[in-house]
Amino acid sequence: MTTRRNLSPAPPVLPDDSPGAGPVSRREQNKAATRRAIVTAAVDILRANPDEPITADRLADAAGVSRRTFFNYFGSIEAALNVPMDNFLDLAVENLGTLPEDTPVAEAAVRAIRDAISADALRPVAELFLLAESNPQLARLQLESWNTCAERIVEFLREDDADVPPLAASTFAQALVGAGRAAFAHWGSELGDHSAEGGLARSLGRPSLERLQATVIEALTQLRDGFPALRSTCL
Repeated sequence: MTTRRNLSPAPPVLPDDSPGAGPVSRREQNKAATRRAIVTAAVDILRANPDEPITADRLADAAGVSRRTFFNYFGSIEAALNVPMDNFLDLAVENLGTLPEDTPVAEAAVRAIRDAISADALRPVAELFLLAESNPQLARLQLESWNTCAERIVEFLREDDADVPPLAASTFAQALVGAGRAAFAHWGSELGDHSAEGGLARSLGRPSLERLQATVIEALTQLRDGFPALRSTCL
């Protein structure tokens, strides 16, 4: 059975170190290590003091790089913080290109997201989602990531089948992204106050992350199946 056309990859944020990624030069390995150090330092600082502004100087010092080097890699502190979200959404979109051609689009979306998420893969994304509640700039950047994800889905649908109506492609992409955002919001609303000591750690424990995983899949399944839970509901 043939598979769908692979998407052209998004610009890499953290180069893949997996065996299938092919040989990587020493220079690229060093660049990847620097990017990882910056991202790790940014998240560590935000985690320790979520309400305290992060300066470029402080972040560069924590990552062991110069301020200039930091800005060579990232345009802003929030861009570094948002890397896990970007990577997660990129993987989900790219998974669309590996499914059999005869897979219905809605079913393909559920499979692509399902294959992209696990409790472990969701942890950094979930942590940033919770930390963004006290960081409006990061919250805005995450919204931009969701919107970019929708644009890439539209691109995929239109390039995979030129006969797909633009409005249908855009509506589906926005609905898909909306389902994902709704799942994260629903999961977050059920956590209660996680700002107290130990609250964030509990919210990111495996049982909680498995609930998030199930919630995302449930939201996408509702979309795929035409919201069966609403069919018997009258206004």
